[in-house]
Amino acid sequence: MADEIVSKLAEEGIISSLHDELDDPVYGAYGPNPGIEVRVCKKDFVQSLRILKEINETRTKQLPWCPNCGSENVVALKKEEGKRSRATSFIGVALIVLGCIGIFLPNFIEALVSISLYCLVISPFVMLGGILLVVPKPSSQFYKCAECGKKFKKKVT
Repeated sequence: MADEIVSKLAEEGIISSLHDELDDPVYGAYGPNPGIEVRVCKKDFVQSLRILKEINETRTKQLPWCPNCGSENVVALKKEEGKRSRATSFIGVALIVLGCIGIFLPNFIEALVSISLYCLVISPFVMLGGILLVVPKPSSQFYKCAECGKKFKKKVT
């Protein structure tokens, strides 16, 4: 993550440097490694905090976290593909066909001319319903929180 921060700061024209990146001769002698520091000049400090906040917000949106306890310690389970049942797809195709018939048939059969306006108003909505039934659902990824045990899903983008 430190490299991502440094490159984003460089894009904004802020000079920064990494410190404590395993170059300490007594690494681990004083306890666990506290992490990597990204150092910036005092004049760029406020702007670098704004950039760091933006990076943190985009990471929060992308990474899964438990909606129950807020933990990021989650385990991926199975992925649910966005499929619809055969019956739903069949009904969707039938509605699309009925919508097409309702739009075009009154133009060719004179007995149906009296209801052509009715067909032209209703048929597009019937077709739209059919299209919405045929289009696949968005995929979802299931997760389980290692802290509280709650199972949840997140849409795959």
